[in-house]
Amino acid sequence: MALSRSGAWLAANQDGDTLTVWEVRDGTPGPARVLQLKSSGPAALTEGLRQALAGEARPVVLGGSPMAPLQPVPVPLAELPLAELQLDGLAVRALPALGQNAPCAVMRGAVARLAGFLRLNPEWDGVVCLPGAVTHWVQVSAREAVSFQSALTGQLARGTAQGLGLEAAGAWDKSALAEAVDDGLAKPQLLAARLAAAQAAAELGQTAADGARGQLWGLLLGAELAAARPYWLGQNLALIADGTLQPLYAEALAAQGLPVTLADQGRMALEGLIGAQAGA
Repeated sequence: MALSRSGAWLAANQDGDTLTVWEVRDGTPGPARVLQLKSSGPAALTEGLRQALAGEARPVVLGGSPMAPLQPVPVPLAELPLAELQLDGLAVRALPALGQNAPCAVMRGAVARLAGFLRLNPEWDGVVCLPGAVTHWVQVSAREAVSFQSALTGQLARGTAQGLGLEAAGAWDKSALAEAVDDGLAKPQLLAARLAAAQAAAELGQTAADGARGQLWGLLLGAELAAARPYWLGQNLALIADGTLQPLYAEALAAQGLPVTLADQGRMALEGLIGAQAGA
């Protein structure tokens, strides 16, 4: 991909209807800008990219697009081939999504973050947890994404919080979270029943909002940890999440006595896109 005469290009990462962009000029990235798209479809994405480009013709390296092809795992993250996308005349090359048949899973917006983490930590061997609307647990070895498992914890939390009359994001009680994580991890088969009890307690005014939120997240995270146990048990573990989800996951993992390496989500995504541009 040729750079414009100014040596400028646009790094962009799509997560559903959220687009994060960085203007890179002569190798120096500017601050991140977050744009809310009207939808996750190609028309809304094109509109968002045109807004970010502000009329200047520049190449775009894009992560997270639903239009990008699937790359099966295992795969070396540093060797992901960029694919050309047709977006109404825009010069866009996209990171592929990662796909897996068993267990069936697709990773899109988190691919750039994972690639960026391995670009900065090329000798990492272990598991990387990437929370979001979909959370991915990725086994990494010899600079490859070997396998991964996904969970819809974030989406479930938002839906369940509505039943509790709460926003999923907000203050949460640390003790309630830790207790609920232990319960969810020990008895994941009781998740639906425990959530119903938490909803009833909130409705009857027996639980404060921060306590109810702690219970909600703790039960869901405990069930997720139970399902992902083969990925985190006895492994080096890195956590890449935004400022809302990172403390929740970090607290849940700490409750299990697990040491965790924390990484900044935005920086990892940008590093992944810069690496893709450099290798194009």
